[in-house]
Amino acid sequence: MTPGDTPAGSYVLGTEPEEQERLRLQHELWRPAATAAWERAGLGPGQRVLDLGAGPGFCALDLARIVGPGGQVLALERSGAYVAAARAAAAQAGFHQLEVRAVDLGGPAAPAPLGNSAPGIGTGGFDLAWCRWLAMFLPRLEPLLDLVATSLRPGGVLVAHEYVHWNTFGLHPDGAAIARFRDAAIASFRGAGGDPDVNRRLPSLLAARDFGIEELLPLPVLGRGGDPWARWLERFVTLYGNELIRQGLWSAEEAAAAAAAMARARLDPGAYWVGPTVLALRARRGQHP
Repeated sequence: MTPGDTPAGSYVLGTEPEEQERLRLQHELWRPAATAAWERAGLGPGQRVLDLGAGPGFCALDLARIVGPGGQVLALERSGAYVAAARAAAAQAGFHQLEVRAVDLGGPAAPAPLGNSAPGIGTGGFDLAWCRWLAMFLPRLEPLLDLVATSLRPGGVLVAHEYVHWNTFGLHPDGAAIARFRDAAIASFRGAGGDPDVNRRLPSLLAARDFGIEELLPLPVLGRGGDPWARWLERFVTLYGNELIRQGLWSAEEAAAAAAAMARARLDPGAYWVGPTVLALRARRGQHP
């Protein structure tokens, strides 16, 4: 494989247990921002929600709690491992209002409509669609945007948290090794067909599909010492660094230099991390069919 390629059906970041645990910790950090965005979008009991790129189902479970037994959440996910994890979590929670389906959202066409057990994909039955760090990995955005446009009812809302400036990722002031990691990660994303700054394009693409752009809110990340944000970014460097080495985009020597820089930063009260900048986007579908 050339650098940046991944085996068919796999994820750039992988789906191993270590990655699933990283995603769990990540969700705990980002849950307040997600729930606040859903609240601003008017999410409430009884609504129908489409969770796009649901991963192991962490957001889907939160959404199912909010809409309650009178609502419905349809979670779409490509990875079989993540689909199984999300279904198991839904069963354990007793959330009959949550359905998880295996769907490749980067495919050439929208998924087929569902049966009568849930609002059909592409039939305008959903009040809200949600995605976080999905669009950045898709080689083609049109299938996703067309799916959202046809699945939301008139007046329905898309809430998307996607990166707008990945190049802000860094460790300061001793950041040369982490900067090399950042550049390798961006090359990996782009090599797999993704766009790490995809939210520079999404608002205009949605406006062209008769969506009104209601919110564009930057969500910066700053971590210091051993706080949760710093640990999150450190964990990403450590885990994804192994994948970058496999791809030939980084080296064991660079990984060792990054580990040493992170260790020094934990002891420096003036050192700090800056994460890639997320842009919270809320867009409302036009009122006419």
